[in-house]
Amino acid sequence: YTSTTADWTMPTLACTTKGAYVAIWTGLDGYSSDTTEQVGAEADCSGGTASYFGWYELYPAAPVDFSNTLKPGDHLDAAVTYDGAQKFTVTLDDVTRGWSHSVNQSLAGAARSSAETVVEVPANLSCAPPQTLAAFTGDTVNGSPLGGQDPVKVTGSDSHITVSAVSGATFSVSCDGSAGT
Repeated sequence: YTSTTADWTMPTLACTTKGAYVAIWTGLDGYSSDTTEQVGAEADCSGGTASYFGWYELYPAAPVDFSNTLKPGDHLDAAVTYDGAQKFTVTLDDVTRGWSHSVNQSLAGAARSSAETVVEVPANLSCAPPQTLAAFTGDTVNGSPLGGQDPVKVTGSDSHITVSAVSGATFSVSCDGSAGT
């Protein structure tokens, strides 16, 4: 795989559950390899208040947070591109706030064996009221809509999280309002 893109609106995270967070990203590798080249955004609860931030990671290196302001409701565009010779460009644009970060780095040993768009939440997340965590409208792999790539949906045991069918470059991830198990 050589590229992946995703766009979404950052959801509001209610800090009603201890350890609540939502992380949304797109990237290459990670599913079946020892490296990951990814970029995304996250909301974490601490002391009853959510903090929102963008980040990138070329694992096994540690993630790097962007210092720009990010808020719920912001529209984000993210992309990871393989530039050849073990080099990658990761880009995160906050269309709402008008900022953009593009980072070029090398990562030896990247297999480029998978492409992912991920919405990660803890199993005990309580989504009250029910909400869409992410509605993707521009999800592509190697420049083509995700739906044409025969995507594999991987989910945990969280019965309160629903992943819609993929239609072209569009799909969504929702939480039904109950607490997970």
